[in-house]
Amino acid sequence: MPLKRSCQSCTTKGPHCFCALDRSAIQRMDSLGSWIHLQSNQPVLQEGSSPNYVYVICSGTIKLTTSSYDGRLLILRIVGPGDVLGLAAVLKQNPYETSAETLEPCVIKSIPRTQFLSFMEEFEAVSRNSLRAVANEYQSAVLTAKRLALSGSAAAKLASVLSDWGKLILAGQHNDACPHPLNEVSFHMPLTHEELGHMAGVSRETATRVLLAFRRDGLVRIESDRMVLPDLMRLREQAG
Repeated sequence: MPLKRSCQSCTTKGPHCFCALDRSAIQRMDSLGSWIHLQSNQPVLQEGSSPNYVYVICSGTIKLTTSSYDGRLLILRIVGPGDVLGLAAVLKQNPYETSAETLEPCVIKSIPRTQFLSFMEEFEAVSRNSLRAVANEYQSAVLTAKRLALSGSAAAKLASVLSDWGKLILAGQHNDACPHPLNEVSFHMPLTHEELGHMAGVSRETATRVLLAFRRDGLVRIESDRMVLPDLMRLREQAG
């Protein structure tokens, strides 16, 4: 559903966000495309479809998946505020390589391909941020491959998934006035143990067992429907 919103009043402008732009670029971005509000479990883009839009995430989290010919799904990563979807496909003019589905209510900015390419030509910072976003996609793909193929233990694999998610949430909560990085994060966990296991490359039973061990060790707390990671530094150490 389309809605009214303004890029100029958005607080998601941390240093690693796509929207970290100067005032003139933000004003121009305000005039592009439209904002859309999506509920949980709604598709954003579909693997194999034409790359007609770039999507900038304003709020909420989204899972990216890819599928095999026999219909099996692999959850590649979770993205959130300040991330951009469909960029590589738009630049290469190739079909979208992944599918994206909301994990919670989300607001996204949908920008038609031709408008976005003109936006890149008009502002050097947009081209620079686009390059960084594509580089981040590549880095994420490499880290996913390493986690699935090279991590030595199930605990390290699941710790890697959770610490990456924690960093994503903190990036969306970025505050320039905060002099020290935050080490605790709390968020709604919409994935099942089976889905977390898919991301980590372990079975559902193993994911459940490791999560119980993390709770005993104080690395994870469950509060109602929220997951709390009280010590991200320790969790990253566990990930190796």
